[in-house]
Amino acid sequence: MPPGGIVGADKYDYKYLCLPSMPWSKGGVAPPKFLSKDERLPLVVALTMGLQHALAMVAGIATSGGLLIAGDACFPWQKDSAMCDAREYMISAAWITSGILTIIQVFRAKILGTPFYLGTGLISVMGTSFTFLPIAREMVIREIRDASASGKCDGGDCRGFGKEGYGKFLGTCMVASLFEIAISMMPSKVRKRLFPPVVTGAAVMLIGVSLISSGIKYVGGGVFCGENDFSRAAAFGDPQYCNENGNVILPFGSAEYVGLAASVIAFTVFAQFAGSPFLKSTCIFWGLMFGCFVAGYFNDYKIRNAPWFTFLWDITFPLGFSKEYFLPIVIGFFVSTAETIGDVTNTCFYSRLPTEGADFESRVQGGLLADGVNSLLAALFTSPPNTTFSQNNGVIQLTQCASRAAGFACAFWLILFGVIGKIGAAFSSIPICVVGGVVLQCFAMVFVSGMNIATRHATRRNNYILMVALALGIGVGMEPQLFEGGGPAAFYGGNLRHNIGFWPRHKTCDVFPSVTTTNTVTAASCDLDGYVWTSGDEAFETTCADLGGVYAAAVTEDVTETVKTCTNNNGFSAASCGGDDFREILTGKTKRNCYRHAW
Repeated sequence: MPPGGIVGADKYDYKYLCLPSMPWSKGGVAPPKFLSKDERLPLVVALTMGLQHALAMVAGIATSGGLLIAGDACFPWQKDSAMCDAREYMISAAWITSGILTIIQVFRAKILGTPFYLGTGLISVMGTSFTFLPIAREMVIREIRDASASGKCDGGDCRGFGKEGYGKFLGTCMVASLFEIAISMMPSKVRKRLFPPVVTGAAVMLIGVSLISSGIKYVGGGVFCGENDFSRAAAFGDPQYCNENGNVILPFGSAEYVGLAASVIAFTVFAQFAGSPFLKSTCIFWGLMFGCFVAGYFNDYKIRNAPWFTFLWDITFPLGFSKEYFLPIVIGFFVSTAETIGDVTNTCFYSRLPTEGADFESRVQGGLLADGVNSLLAALFTSPPNTTFSQNNGVIQLTQCASRAAGFACAFWLILFGVIGKIGAAFSSIPICVVGGVVLQCFAMVFVSGMNIATRHATRRNNYILMVALALGIGVGMEPQLFEGGGPAAFYGGNLRHNIGFWPRHKTCDVFPSVTTTNTVTAASCDLDGYVWTSGDEAFETTCADLGGVYAAAVTEDVTETVKTCTNNNGFSAASCGGDDFREILTGKTKRNCYRHAW
């Protein structure tokens, strides 16, 4: 039996954990005794503390681990039914993966024959990183669109191509994770010079800004309809409708969508204002549940059809490698390294351990090595790269529990959530606007985390570096057309995703797949006593035989050509409709068939 029994009422003050803290009251309930990292906890205390950590991160893992990535393959215009059907599995796999990798990080082991450690030995819980979310989504979408442009899809369903794109993402992440592993083995002085807080903090802040932009689109009903709302209104005069909210299909920014997202945010604000320490540390999860309650109902088709139990590799993805996305993913690991250093520093602080010296440096080294190794393992587990979750440091601060037993209990809950397949299906069925209320706060938390890192050592020089980085980073993020070709073609083309930048035009056009068309050289003919006639009718051969004529089949040839008239590399440019059609677009006389892929 664990020390202190099963419940451990003499070990921990449950009154403090569950009693609301009214903002107008003075003093409040005295905090409980601090539980150090090696404190042995009673079973109920450990499970309760672990549940708080799990609930604080379960929604974030679900959204970044599969809900948003696979969700991009569910649209009719960029559909991969196989990838779309994998959404529930990917959510469950992300939870299971995070639980397994949390055990590695919390356990901490010394590597024999070396001065290196694997893991921090603290409550450094692991979860799917938001840093790689935009890259994963882009790789899946691009693979589907390339297949569609080359005519490889079956009636609009590019089945399997989205999975190939995700497999390339996983394979590229496996290679790029070696970058973080190598950094973990560098001397601490070299790491500090490579990753000064002002640089790492600015990088994390810019990632947060980019994510917030996506998060606010989820609030309005979905990212795709948010990105294309103005362009569709300009072209057709009607708004873009969103189909990611169950059976309720409304224009982007409808009051129903925004209201549901606002209800989630309002509940979490109230929980932080007057909630108990337990409610405060798990407010993101309960806010999501409150949004579902306000919605009243949602489609339970996926829940009814989901298996009761699932595990890793129930669905697999063909591993590949993408040289085009290798550098962005390496940069992502650079940012992840910076986040981990900051998170481990904060975890040491809230665990009442030194934040400098040999012991601290060994924990940072172990955390980085585990971060890199765990990201490689995560890809093998069919999940995006993992990193330490910064918001869980707030749970340590609120509960006054730094015991590793809570970290192991958190891993247990995450694995349990993942193994029960119905839970993953339930999360994938939540309206995207409700999810938007959650992810907007999670994404903003990334920005705030970067701000804390960047301003930790504020000097005139560091402030200037931060100012330049944010001015260019946020400025280009707000006006991306500055480096995207600009002009009417950039506005009307495709899904407003253009990638010319400073690349030569012929280079950007080369990414188009070759398109093969079959041309008729000689039509099918029938010779009836010297009288020859041609026809393209499918029954022509039978008719000719019935008349006693001599039939000659049509002669065809395949012609392969590559499009060279593009203004971007997404394959859906309005300029590629042709010169006459493009001129009509510029003058407002738009032909709908030019937009058959764009909308």
